[in-house]
Amino acid sequence: MGKICDKVHGLKPIIMMVFIQIGYTGMTLLYKLASNDGMSLRILIAYRFLFASATVLPLALYFDRKSRPKMTWMVMLLAFLSALFGGSMPQNLFAASLVLTSATFATATLNLIPGITFIIATFFRLEKLDLKTREGKAKVLGTLIGIGGAMLLTFYKGLEIKTWSIKLDLKGHVAASHQIQKPYAHILGPILAICSCFSSAVSLIFQV
Repeated sequence: MGKICDKVHGLKPIIMMVFIQIGYTGMTLLYKLASNDGMSLRILIAYRFLFASATVLPLALYFDRKSRPKMTWMVMLLAFLSALFGGSMPQNLFAASLVLTSATFATATLNLIPGITFIIATFFRLEKLDLKTREGKAKVLGTLIGIGGAMLLTFYKGLEIKTWSIKLDLKGHVAASHQIQKPYAHILGPILAICSCFSSAVSLIFQV
């Protein structure tokens, strides 16, 4: 019985990560639908952070009131950098890439975050590149697979699957049902998506 409980307890982080990925998928699809209807994703992201702060802040003040660290200038600086590189900057870069590319591609590029994080952490000596161990080989192999998969989606363009357009307008105006195609969008979109991954990776380094 104890071994079964240990296995169930070990599966909890994996189950949580699966639900997080499902949530990110739903968020990406909603972003894409909103951009197709002409909504500014910067405004949508600002609303998202406002509602998230109003929801999480009371919970953090209540549950973590005894474990809250002393607010020094260094803690506030690291918190600001983590929020900048892990919140507003990657979200706005991701949204910009989402407008120029597809929801599938923008979501697939998120697989670059673990690989980029591993490379940056190795550079700052937060991770050890030990190819003699299974863990080291697995990290390198996972990094190569993630980067290779993202590059494959960058250079390969298959059939286009058009999503439906939501004609919801509370003010009585006609919503924009088409997306303005910018020049070099097929180049700028992947670059913005990769920059979003770099920003998220840097944020994780700051949190460590």
